[in-house]
Amino acid sequence: MKLSLRWLGDHVDLAGLDPGEIAHELTMKTALVERVERLGAGLEKVRVGAVVHREKHPNADRLSFCRVDAGDGVVEVVCGAPNVAAGQKIAYAPVGCTLPNGVTLEARRIRGVLSHGMICSPTELGLGEDADGILVLPADAPVGRPLAEALGLDDAVLEIDNKSVTHRADLWGHRGFARELAAIFGRELRPLAVDTTLRADPAEFPIQLDDPVGCPLYLALRVELGELPATPAWMARRLGAIGMRPIGLLVDLSNYVMLDVGQPTHPFDEETLSGRRVVVRRAAAGERITTLDGQSRLLSAEELVIADGARAVAIAGVMGGSETEVRAGTRRLLLESASFEAPRVRRSAARLGLRTEAVARFEKGLDLALPEQAVRRYAHLLRSLAPGVRIDSGFAAAGAAPPVSPTLSLRPARARLKLGYDLSDDEMVRRLQSVGFEVRRDGAELRVAVPTFRSRRDVTGEDDLIEEVGRLAGYDRVPSVLPRLVARPPARVAARRVEREAVLAFVRECAFSETAGYSFATDRQIELYDAAAADAAPARFVRLVNSLTTDATRLRRSLVPGLLEAVAKNLVEHADVRLVETGREYLAERSGGEEGLPQERSVLAAVRALRGADPESLLLDLRADVEVALGRMRVGWEGRLPQEELPPFAHPGRAIEIAVTAEGGGIAVAGLLAELHPELARRFAIADPCAVGVLDLGRLAVLPRPAVRMRPIPNLPPARRDIAVEAPDDRTIAEVERDIRAAGGEPLALVELFDVFRGGKIAPGHRSLAFRLEYRAPDRTLTDADVDRLHARVVEQLARRGVRLRG
Repeated sequence: MKLSLRWLGDHVDLAGLDPGEIAHELTMKTALVERVERLGAGLEKVRVGAVVHREKHPNADRLSFCRVDAGDGVVEVVCGAPNVAAGQKIAYAPVGCTLPNGVTLEARRIRGVLSHGMICSPTELGLGEDADGILVLPADAPVGRPLAEALGLDDAVLEIDNKSVTHRADLWGHRGFARELAAIFGRELRPLAVDTTLRADPAEFPIQLDDPVGCPLYLALRVELGELPATPAWMARRLGAIGMRPIGLLVDLSNYVMLDVGQPTHPFDEETLSGRRVVVRRAAAGERITTLDGQSRLLSAEELVIADGARAVAIAGVMGGSETEVRAGTRRLLLESASFEAPRVRRSAARLGLRTEAVARFEKGLDLALPEQAVRRYAHLLRSLAPGVRIDSGFAAAGAAPPVSPTLSLRPARARLKLGYDLSDDEMVRRLQSVGFEVRRDGAELRVAVPTFRSRRDVTGEDDLIEEVGRLAGYDRVPSVLPRLVARPPARVAARRVEREAVLAFVRECAFSETAGYSFATDRQIELYDAAAADAAPARFVRLVNSLTTDATRLRRSLVPGLLEAVAKNLVEHADVRLVETGREYLAERSGGEEGLPQERSVLAAVRALRGADPESLLLDLRADVEVALGRMRVGWEGRLPQEELPPFAHPGRAIEIAVTAEGGGIAVAGLLAELHPELARRFAIADPCAVGVLDLGRLAVLPRPAVRMRPIPNLPPARRDIAVEAPDDRTIAEVERDIRAAGGEPLALVELFDVFRGGKIAPGHRSLAFRLEYRAPDRTLTDADVDRLHARVVEQLARRGVRLRG
């Protein structure tokens, strides 16, 4: 949004104020000013001149020799423009002037004649593209006056951040910001010049309101046109300065009024209205309209339209239709000024993909007093610019929407407490009155009447009044005082601690990348992950009342589908993919009976995929990663064959259940590791070996943990032996490890699996397991005999358990 300071000056005296100071004060007290653009920069020394004599250059056919009166004497200038002539008012740049294009002028001889300065073209002044001729000024331009002042270019444009005025419908016109500046700088807000002779007369033109909710008030002014003058230069310059292209007087005046007071209006060619009447109604399903941008648009029954006796002629609050627009031959004008329901306008604009200046204002909820003010302002300006027009003595009006002006209470003592500094009651009254509030004292309180232009979804309570007082008084008056806070350490949350410990173990020690997925599941994820249960999905999932997208209407039951999608994408570029994620899974099954809430489960999910890997080895690698994480949490665990129903991601024959010792000595299941089910790998387009692990963080968080005890670093060397055994498939690795530790006793300090092998000479239904063992005594170095004896005991124990030493 852009504001012209010259335009604002029509409403409030800004003399003596620098544009930078104005921008700063507006930013601090009203709205963010993003940029200040000073118009006419580079034209400071260019003046209005008069060509008092012109003749052909004595030595060049295409050059002219001119004498120019620049207000301080006559100078001789050589000019190459074909349109220069005696008697013209022109833009004269004297010697020493630097033009906007960077050229600094000096006296120089041109074909033997000394030229002092330049008669400028629009291009040389940065005012247009015409480089073939000089800029000819109006005949009444005063000689010697600075050109920027004469052309109205001594202006600055403030660019306002739209987001900072979204809640302030009164600030979408120059009048609203002028009111703010009057309050900020203690200046008087000038009365708005309007036509006070008009009266409301429903008989002036037939208006039918079929949807009074969508349009509570509709006004129409009739004007009989004669020969219209062009848009005056001052108005065209103001419109152009804030980015609006001048079109013609009637349309430009409508735009000018909108940018002036903030109320959009729309001019119709009355003679193109079938039946010479206006109907405000909902569009018929399938109805079409060609809008002013030339696009044919299909309307829905939700759109509010302005219609005549036959068809829709405008989309209410959005854009008019091309069939009824005013043209050069328009003889009768019907000016619309109305109030439209803000949400309706916003939805229509979004459905049709139309963003207009009118939409930007109507969707904010405009003051119900504005439509009449805009009609009177338009009539006043039109009479002054085109005295030959005939304006009806009254304007047609339909609807009854009296502006609302509520009265609120303000407690000065509470305002001082909220603002944090001392502010007198009198200053509070003065600040509120400066922006249009009416205030009267009522004992210890102030009774404040909110003006109509601030009463719609803006100032609705006491805190809003305190904000008004605070911003106008200046938040920089709040003293800089350190807050008095009692520093207390945050409560330790076991689940959060376990989650971070696990993630850090995977990321720092196992080279995983942490991901963060959405908490909802897409239809595609549900279909791919558990196709057999897709039909029952509505009952199994927690549904979202207001989903972000149409294909993600349910909360996720598992973190795994999102991770598998990420793995499939990453495998395109990387051969080794390691991803870990923590979050919540949401189960539709209720907790605490029928009235209970859906269950939430805090989970860690980890996935490893490696191109060309052995699937079983990859699963064991993931098992080692989980072992690192659980070790970091000081959780004792054991891998065993699954005893509970497997989730969809798990391979039925290659899964490891993670069993932990719960409080009280019982065994609890805290997670599952598995090779990815082949069918699931196919659905998610994962062609490489993949292993998945899931840990129940909620269950791990409540497990008893052994106290951390410091052990001295051993100062005696270990004795290392490797052992390869052939174990039946029904014997888990954890069971074999447990047998080895039991046989080795205290001197056995380390048992580490480093290889799994099938095939070759290994009997069917068996696999080879290779372990690295370390033996160490706390008080002496073990001899070979000691180690042989301990190792033999391990071999004997394994043999008794059906696990024999490989030859």
